[in-house]
Amino acid sequence: MPRQSSDPTLDDQDRDLLRILEDQGWYVIKVGAGEGEPAFAYSLGLFENLGQPEVILFGLDLDTMHTLINDVSEMARERGCFRNGDTSDELLEGYTCGFRHVTLENLRNRMTYTQWYYGHDEFPAVQLVWPDMSGKLPWEVGFDERYRGDQPDLSR
Repeated sequence: MPRQSSDPTLDDQDRDLLRILEDQGWYVIKVGAGEGEPAFAYSLGLFENLGQPEVILFGLDLDTMHTLINDVSEMARERGCFRNGDTSDELLEGYTCGFRHVTLENLRNRMTYTQWYYGHDEFPAVQLVWPDMSGKLPWEVGFDERYRGDQPDLSR
């Protein structure tokens, strides 16, 4: 069972986070860029509350990534979930984004707060992947290699 804001062992920050999650149905964690790693953001609570695999994405402005995860969440609530292999042209105007499965190892290394929330790492996750300026996704021929390091491939 996921953590609850009523847990008396939590500190105020964790309790506030969980209250927002309980009210909204999900929460977004934003992580600034580090050594050799671009900034990223990821969800917690989506799978529990909407059946949507948790979402992670990299390499954009933190607020933009937060907005994109919220948009995915609202779309999942209204129209159904995004899964591995799905695409959407409704997230970034004029571009198609893709969704890829996140391996357990990558999930464990990056989605630590989601693991904390669930109390385990047995939840599905997808990476929201954005295209280069010409609209090519990283796995497509002709993808602009200058963007390769901005979003690591978590499907391998």
